[in-house]
Formats: sequence, C-alpha cells, structure tokens
Amino acid sequence: MEQQIGGGDNPHPPSCIEQVAFSIFRYFPYGGLQLDMMRMAHEFVSRNIKVVIYCMGYDAPEIPEGVTFRVLKAKGVSNHRKARNFEKLLTGELKKEKFAAHIAFNRLTPADWYFAADMPFVESVKRSFWEKLMPRYRTFAAMEKELFSPENNTRIFCITQAQQRMFQRLYGTPANRIYQLPPGIDGSFANALELRNKRDELRSELGIGEDEILLIQVSSAFRTKGVDRSIAALAFLPEDIRRKTRLLVVGRGKSAPYAKFAARCGVGKQVIFAGGRSDVPELVAAADLMIHPARNEATGTVLLESLACGTPVLCSANCGFSPFVRESGGLVLPRLFRQKILNRTLLVALSTPDKLADLQQAAENYGRNGDFYRRAKCAVDLITGCDE
Repeated sequence: MEQQIGGGDNPHPPSCIEQVAFSIFRYFPYGGLQLDMMRMAHEFVSRNIKVVIYCMGYDAPEIPEGVTFRVLKAKGVSNHRKARNFEKLLTGELKKEKFAAHIAFNRLTPADWYFAADMPFVESVKRSFWEKLMPRYRTFAAMEKELFSPENNTRIFCITQAQQRMFQRLYGTPANRIYQLPPGIDGSFANALELRNKRDELRSELGIGEDEILLIQVSSAFRTKGVDRSIAALAFLPEDIRRKTRLLVVGRGKSAPYAKFAARCGVGKQVIFAGGRSDVPELVAAADLMIHPARNEATGTVLLESLACGTPVLCSANCGFSPFVRESGGLVLPRLFRQKILNRTLLVALSTPDKLADLQQAAENYGRNGDFYRRAKCAVDLITGCDE
C-alpha cells in the first residue's frame, strides 16, 4: 500500500525543526519542478523552518526570507560528470551542518526524501542500444537505480499512481517508502475563476479580437511538451478558422526553431512566443483552450492551473494528470499519439457549434469545486511528522 497523505486544515503544533536542506541541479523561475520546490520552501518558512538550497547555479530575482541558496561549483566537461561531482560535493556539505532532513529534487543521494516530478529516466524516452551504452545514459540510469534500490532508505514522494507502478516494477522499491501526494498548484490560482470576469479586458491587452480564438500552451521544454505538435495542429485548421486563431506559447524555451517551423507551416504570425511570465493565471484565464500534446509528462501541473482558471484543456493521454482533464469534461488524446488525431480533435473543438462554449462551462464548474492546492502542505506535514 502506498502512503496517502492527508491534508486537514488544523493548525500545526510548533516545530522543533530548525532547518532543512534542499538540493537541485539548477534553479530558474517558472520551471514546473522549480515551482514545486519553492512552494515547499515557502511552506517550511511559514512554519519558521529555514531552508538551505544547494545547487550548481540559480536565477532567483527575489529570494524569500528564510531561504538561502548555496552554489556548489561542480567541475566536469559534461552534464553527467558535473552531476556526479555535484553529488560528491553535496555529500560533504551536508555533513558540515545539522539539517533535520535533506529533500532532493533531482536523483541525488544521500537524501532523506526525493520528490519524483518525472517518470523513470530509463523509460522517459525511447533510446537505441547504442545510446544506452553512452556515459550520459549510464550515469543518470545508475543514479536513479541507487535512489530507488531496495537497499536505499530514501523515501519517495510520487505525484501519480503511474509513477509508483513504474518505479516499483523497475527497481522493486518497497511500497512503504513511497508516498502519494495530492495535486499542488500555486496559491495565486485560488481566485483564478474571478479572472474570467476580466476576460475581455485581458484579451484586449493581448491584442486578441472579440471574434478571435486564443489557444495557450505553457511550457519551458518545448519539444518534450509538444509545441511543434500544437503548431502543426494550428496549421491544419481550415483557412477560415486558422486566420482567426492564435497560439500563445508561454515559457522560457528555445523559441527560434519553433518560430521558424511556424513560419514554414504558414502560421508564423499567429504563434506568439511570450517567454517566461509571472502573470500566467491572467494569460490562461484569457485563453479559450489550453493545448498540451506532450510527448512525456509525469503530471502536467499546467493542466490543473488551466482548470482552476476555468479554461478547458486538450492534452495527450501520457500526461499524469490527464484523468483530471477527462473528469473535467476536457479532451484527452489516445495514448498512442497520432498528429492527425490531434488535428481533427482541435478542428472539432473549434468548428462544432457551441462545442467550445460547452467545454468552457464544464471547466469552470470543475474549477469551482476542485481541490488543487494541498501538495506542499502535505509533503511538509510528512517531513516534519505533523501527519502522525
């Protein structure tokens, strides 16, 4: 049996814990893993527990009070060698200071807890026999195996049942080391449905006309999350629908190749690359449809963020949170992806009378009743022993 964490609203007793350590290779704003890490950091700080984050580099314009970043300069000519050297430096640093717990956000040992944001590395993408012989693959596969090995004591936070099944099948990780966390999105979305009342104003600020359709995709890993698939689906639309449809891509991905691809597809002027933004709730609320045909997505927090805003979702079935999309009345593609199925699904959603309005109404109803905010609280409850 996996450990299912609760999340009641009762106040916590004063903690005797003074500080905890986090580890992550690199921190930058707006990445899904990084956002989860900082929500957990904020939860610790709200309980007067200091957080020290060890990393190889960070981009943090504003560092919250109670949080300290410590950069470990790991040497190496390749990322996998730097990862191993970072792990060695981290091991030494953790011995120098007293921490109640070390929570790893990448596959690092020694760790008391590991937050598993992704599917297993060894099955995340298909690799050839030769790729599996390369040092990069062997290093990261070995780090994952060490972490999940039955001989290790690290406890694992999983965020979907599919993750747990795969890790246990691959490594035989004991079930009593695995804890399922509930969904968790930023508290800024708590009143996101109210943004729907400002939808016309928001769309006007973006230059979206009353008769135009706005699709949105939020991602920093453009290929992994299928931005090219979204562009191809936009290009497939009949001319009368295509010319009044825009795709807004939000995230700090490498946009230049995708802008060129959009131009080749004839939709270069209809695809807007907005970069990393701090006003994601407003942008999502202004959209007509979230599109997320990811190749690989352990969860898909942006899907829940969209539903919290009352914006319907079209996503691929391999998104860990696709069951929430289906439950909300949204559109989930078959697990075996086919571009032509995405194309037709988008076309039906945008061309069938009242279809988009019905999807939006269903998403608003789901967003009004959804519980999307407890992950960080539940994780910290467990680490501090407040769940017992």
